[in-house]
Amino acid sequence: MTQDNHGPRPVTIIANTRSHPWTAKDISFEQVVELAYPSQPVTGEDTFTVRYSRGHDGHGSGSLTAGHSVRVKKGMIFDVYRTSRS
Repeated sequence: MTQDNHGPRPVTIIANTRSHPWTAKDISFEQVVELAYPSQPVTGEDTFTVRYSRGHDGHGSGSLTAGHSVRVKKGMIFDVYRTSRS
């Protein structure tokens, strides 16, 4: 009996204390921000800082910047901070 392969199985990652299933090998800065702040409009006054931990060997923790991505690992944690200029 053969097993249908419908793509990679999702792993659970955490963005701002909330669990999310993720099927892609990588996640971008912009995707992490969307997970952390779903459906919230981003303005030119907003700045985001993304830090991660529990990543792959050699890249276990670090920062993610706009336009970049990082390889995802089960149980990886992302902390996203939003700062607005007043």
